[in-house]
Amino acid sequence: MQIEITPDELRYLIKCGAALAQNIPEKSLITYCGFDKQQIIDFSEKMRRELDTSGLDM
Repeated sequence: MQIEITPDELRYLIKCGAALAQNIPEKSLITYCGFDKQQIIDFSEKMRRELDTSGLDM
């Protein structure tokens, strides 16, 4: 499956993921969002690379 989102929507996803990792106890993350802390970090880094590759600022 491929989903297209706008740069603003991508920024939102990245920022929300980072906020979750900072504001929710690590042991609760997996039940809250289905990702553990490392998965959130990895996803955020991947999405930031996508923005960088596209020449879009975070």
